[in-house]
Amino acid sequence: MSALVIDAQPLVALIAGEPAASRIHDRMRECRDSDGQLVMSAVNWAELLYICRRRLGEAATLEVVRLARLLPLAIVSADADLATYAAELKAHHALSLGDAFAAGLALAAASPLLTGDTDFLPLTVHGLVIEWVGADAV
Repeated sequence: MSALVIDAQPLVALIAGEPAASRIHDRMRECRDSDGQLVMSAVNWAELLYICRRRLGEAATLEVVRLARLLPLAIVSADADLATYAAELKAHHALSLGDAFAAGLALAAASPLLTGDTDFLPLTVHGLVIEWVGADAV
């Protein structure tokens, strides 16, 4: 069983019906159907919920919670080890705190990160594997 770490951005894009939504849906379904595990840090879960609430409203927030239960999506706690790893990444790269946690989780788990956020691209030199679902191919 393999893991696929998910950044908040793909789920926001999915709920908002952005152009990449079908690719995001297909990739998450492939992972689930192959008995893979979909994981997200608790920090990114909070980021996802507040972005949906502020940009898309209450109905979208409820939809993302429903979707997470259907996937199923495992939410990983932000323990001291993950927080330390995220802090190191943030100290050396221009990342938001949420992005530092997503990258830290993917690197610590040796799992690819599903994202369409270009802020992660410099981290490929550290071994971060990106499964790109952005609007344009990189």
